[in-house]
Formats: sequence, structure tokens, C-alpha cells
Amino acid sequence: MERIRKFSLLGLLIFLTLSIFGCQQALLTALVLVNGTDVKPKYDILLKGEKRVAVVCRSIVSNPYDVQNAPREISRQICKLIDLNVRNKKLKIIEPVKIETWLDNCNNDFDNFLEIGRDKTINADIVIGIEIRGFQLRDSHSPYMVQGKCQAHVKAIDCSNGEVLVSEEMMIIDPPNSAMSGGPGLEAAFRPRFIQVVAEQIAILFHHHDPHKTRIDADNLDMHRLQ
Repeated sequence: MERIRKFSLLGLLIFLTLSIFGCQQALLTALVLVNGTDVKPKYDILLKGEKRVAVVCRSIVSNPYDVQNAPREISRQICKLIDLNVRNKKLKIIEPVKIETWLDNCNNDFDNFLEIGRDKTINADIVIGIEIRGFQLRDSHSPYMVQGKCQAHVKAIDCSNGEVLVSEEMMIIDPPNSAMSGGPGLEAAFRPRFIQVVAEQIAILFHHHDPHKTRIDADNLDMHRLQ
């Protein structure tokens, strides 16, 4: 009965729109009403079926100052975004603390991401592994300006057979067009925002999203107010 009411209300909205705005514009509006503005993810491997998913991020960057705890922060944000946005009630995101405990126990020394996913304490169906190959917060030409740059290789591996389901090279730059200048506290304020941008750009590979809300844009993120 509730479902019938929803379809009846939707039909009424479409009818009213057709009456007021005309057929062509109304059809576009109706499609938005039905489907929303979201686009499909590039990879749909998490959208169906019962799955346990581990998200693991590690760095091979030699600059510890910029990287610090960035891999763990990125992993946590990706877990939150996937858990919030993937339209699959049977999806289970393995708690980041379990992954972090595993990494601590082996001192972050492991051969490949599949090793983590297959461990009996993790028991994942799919492991999403992110390898940070470059990470910086400051503009390379000036220490007084910030511009986040992250080079990452994203993999998704089926733990049952080792098949690589996803292999994606990414270069994430924000702000995309130029660095920002500011006072002494600019980098500290910018860092968590850039971590969020990196996590978001990786997570949308796997879930529906509104491209207008997830585009990398300094004005959209309100970053210019940090100056």
C-alpha cells in the first residue's frame, strides 16, 4: 500500500510538471524525480550480493612529514563514504580498527593486499587496496603555498581466487588550477580537507554519486576562506 502511494504521488508530480512546463522540459524533470542526479560508479562490484569488504591504504612515499598518518585517515574516510553511499544492504565494511591492528602487528610489512583480506581475523570477500605513491601538501615551488597532490594506485581483489577486479591509477590535485597562499595555519587547516578530497575521489569509483557535489573545486570546498 505504501509503495502504491509513492508511485501515485510520483505520477501526480509528473502530470503537474507536464501541464505547467511542457513535454520536453517536463520529461527531463520527471527523469530527475525518478532517478535523481546521481551517476553510476565506474565499478559496480560492491552493489550486489553479500560481501565483506576490507579497505587498506599504505604509503610508499619517502617523505614522512607530509604523509604522517594520511593512509589511515584516507582509509577511514573511504570506509565511511562507501558504507554511507553504496546501495547494498548486504554489504559489510570491515571496521578500520581491525585493519589497523593487523597492520600494527606486522609493522606494516606485508607482501600484498590479498594477504590481509585472506587472514582469518579479517576474512574479507573483497579487499580494496590503495597504494599512495606520491603525497604532498605544499606547492613544490614555494613553501608558503599549499596545493594537495596525491598519486595513488587503487586495486580491488577477489579474495577467493585472487582476481584483480579493479586497477586504477589516480592523480588527485586540489585546488586543481593553482596553489593557495596564506598564513602559518593554512597547511594545518588544509590537510584534513585534502584528505577528505582524496578519500572522496577514490570512494566514488564504487558508489553512485552526484558529480556536481563531488567535483574538486576550491570554491566548492570553501577553501579560500582559509586565507
